[in-house]
Amino acid sequence: MTARTRGLHQALLLALGGRVARHSDLARKPFLVDLTSPEALRLRIYAYSLVGGAGERARREYKVVLRVPGQAVGSYGSFDQTDGRFTTVIGYDASLDVFVLWDASLHPRFKNGGNLQVRDDVVRIAAAAGHAQTIRLLTGGAREAVFACQSSSLSATLRARIATTGGLMEGECLTSPT
Repeated sequence: MTARTRGLHQALLLALGGRVARHSDLARKPFLVDLTSPEALRLRIYAYSLVGGAGERARREYKVVLRVPGQAVGSYGSFDQTDGRFTTVIGYDASLDVFVLWDASLHPRFKNGGNLQVRDDVVRIAAAAGHAQTIRLLTGGAREAVFACQSSSLSATLRARIATTGGLMEGECLTSPT
């Protein structure tokens, strides 16, 4: 993997602080992280650079470009969700110190170079206020809770991500990550 992958994983470790009991090789994706109590979690994190869009519509969004190890150009891939680990997709923009968390379970199959988006106002609110959240309506009608936060709120935001994994039913509310 690249220096970029190593940097993303280092940013995650720094944000999680003393809660990390063990982690996999910084240069390998996905990044496996075991957290200590009070909520001992076993995580599988697919970390990507969070980038601003270009073009008229895309200018109002940030996105991550999806690729998993061994996925050939033009082929479809999926996130590993085995071994009892909680799998999540995280984008990070170091210049804003903002992480964005998507629900990996709602994206079971994607083309190499496919992407996940979040509106730019969600990222800006997280940069200014520490955290933000939104709901995206996906093709097929599923509702995805997307969370954004600064590094100081990553642990709480991970808990919120876990609490809403699998989508939201009409009328359900999100809990605050703090």
